[in-house]
Amino acid sequence: MKFPFSFFAFLALGSSVFSATDWSRFRGPNGSGIAETTGLPSIVDDSTTLWKVPAGRGWSSPILWQDMVVVTAETAATKRAVIAFSIKDGSELWRHEEEFVPHNLHKTYNTFASSSPFIDAERIYINWSSGPDIQALALDHKGKPLWRNAKVAGYIHEHGTGVSALVVDGLMIIRSEFETEKNGKDLTTSPEQQDWKSCIVALDAKTGRQVWKHDMPNSLNTFSTPVVHELKGGKKEIICANTTSGVMGIDIQSGKVNWQHNPGYSQRSLGSGVLSDDFYFCTFGTGGGVKEIAALDLKSGKPQPVEFEIPKGLPYVPSPLVIGQHMYLLGDGGILRCVEFKTGKVIYEERVEGVKGSAKFFSSPVAGDGKIFCTSQQGDLIVIKAGPKFERLGASSLDGPVNSVPAIGDKRLFVRTANSLYCIGAKGQPVP
Repeated sequence: MKFPFSFFAFLALGSSVFSATDWSRFRGPNGSGIAETTGLPSIVDDSTTLWKVPAGRGWSSPILWQDMVVVTAETAATKRAVIAFSIKDGSELWRHEEEFVPHNLHKTYNTFASSSPFIDAERIYINWSSGPDIQALALDHKGKPLWRNAKVAGYIHEHGTGVSALVVDGLMIIRSEFETEKNGKDLTTSPEQQDWKSCIVALDAKTGRQVWKHDMPNSLNTFSTPVVHELKGGKKEIICANTTSGVMGIDIQSGKVNWQHNPGYSQRSLGSGVLSDDFYFCTFGTGGGVKEIAALDLKSGKPQPVEFEIPKGLPYVPSPLVIGQHMYLLGDGGILRCVEFKTGKVIYEERVEGVKGSAKFFSSPVAGDGKIFCTSQQGDLIVIKAGPKFERLGASSLDGPVNSVPAIGDKRLFVRTANSLYCIGAKGQPVP
């Protein structure tokens, strides 16, 4: 069955409501990867590159607020910064720089600036790791520090960290989920770490003080960022997934677990889940071999597993993308599958090729203006038409590989490569 494509189907995000330029967190409105806008080009060239600036080393994704685009970046061997650029011309507005203590890290696929910030009308929030600690801080919109929590939780590193900041109803949610041993190798660096427990922590967004802490069994290191689910009556919960505890709905105000689905997955939660129309979907994998999913109907407030056809080549790192009645699953190896939302029935599966042919993906696809934007490790921006028929609208070479997720503003696309931050749009359009 073919479903008509409508841009307004992008708004099928449960009960959440967002503005056209709300890209305040990793993957935009509630982690959906969807923006309500028009005028996004399919090709990157001199006529559509509004500006390009050096952004420093880091895989954090850009976030947007009014006239600012914000990233984090390594600036020296033991220094990193939060940097704000002007959306108008890419000029640097300010930077806040801090020292950090290096730790175990996947040198190819991770950095010390991989967690994306969160921004609201009052503050910019950052969580990242330094030595064995997860840290958090808040800045005002001019880069002035407002508070800093230097030890939110302990963290035992295998490949470093990467969960992005999330703020809901005055609380900053931070995840610290890890394992102490893998394949007989002790991952701890001190005796006291043997007793450390994985946890999710909520901090007061105004002060940085701990409001609640939810301890849980240790798990394969988790990199997925939660989504927010609004319940009947207005209460909210965050939906989190990890190997040991499965998928959990956790009350935002108390930290109490409302429900838990299938504790005991065998693989890692790396790509973030997606929530649309009270339906939650995520994948679990290890080294690209994805075999496990969660497909849950949450309309009753409790998880009801849905029969879901599992196609081959599910994404391990890229997050799913839901547009109306279709879900798009971009595999790490470059196969894009369009499936029926809530059933998994494959509508098409096609290879997404870059300028030089086959491409691989760690970045998650995002969508706006009837287009799906995919950025590759080979440095491609590939644009696919949204809908039940595969059509590549364009492919362009950027100046370096892309592991971060693009951000979409009003008539503009922001892409961070290993070297630069691009602002892409049609020239001549007024800056919002």
